[in-house]
Amino acid sequence: MKAVITADIIDYSGLDSAKADEVLKVLHGLFGELKSVRSNVFEGFSVRRGDSIQGEVSDARDSLRVALMLKTAINRISFGQGKKRKSPVNVRIAIGVGEVISERDTVGQSFGEAYLFSGRLLDSMKKQKRVIAAKTIDEEVNMELDTEFRLLEVIMNNWKVTSADVLYLTLSGFDEKQTALRLGISQSAVNQRKKSAGWNAVNAMLKRYEDLIDKLNK
Repeated sequence: MKAVITADIIDYSGLDSAKADEVLKVLHGLFGELKSVRSNVFEGFSVRRGDSIQGEVSDARDSLRVALMLKTAINRISFGQGKKRKSPVNVRIAIGVGEVISERDTVGQSFGEAYLFSGRLLDSMKKQKRVIAAKTIDEEVNMELDTEFRLLEVIMNNWKVTSADVLYLTLSGFDEKQTALRLGISQSAVNQRKKSAGWNAVNAMLKRYEDLIDKLNK
């Protein structure tokens, strides 16, 4: 069982060319990093028309982590300096979990349940003004995930650019000391930003998501 992530950059058409280029640069940087360091779960992403993103995660258990890496990578994009530093960019992400039939050369030409779920889910999310959701082959799992992802959205709404900096590296596997060195801040500052961003709750959600997908695989 695999997962498909379908996403779009919210209000991408309203960005000026410099900001749009920065979004594309960040996306391709993320995809390159995923391909090199998480190749056991990552099968590639495509970007169409600048704002339409789609790709497969071969180990569905890791799909929420990859989705949150996408979310925080986009939220790290900032313009301005100091207290005026803020991100005008956000992303809407749908995760579909199920069968994938990859008979063709590119991700965009594959199909199956996971593609169907993620594509239709993203369309419905636009109407509901949701920013992250998931659909699987099991309706009981879907009901639980709907509740948990709505709570996750509340947590994500409080993320700042500085939160995204720390969470992106944490999701990538860096510990607090490594994160502090990469960001040029103290380890205590990293810890405080993680707490402010609700990392303990997010991490618990990641573990629960992995357990649910494990049950589907059995």
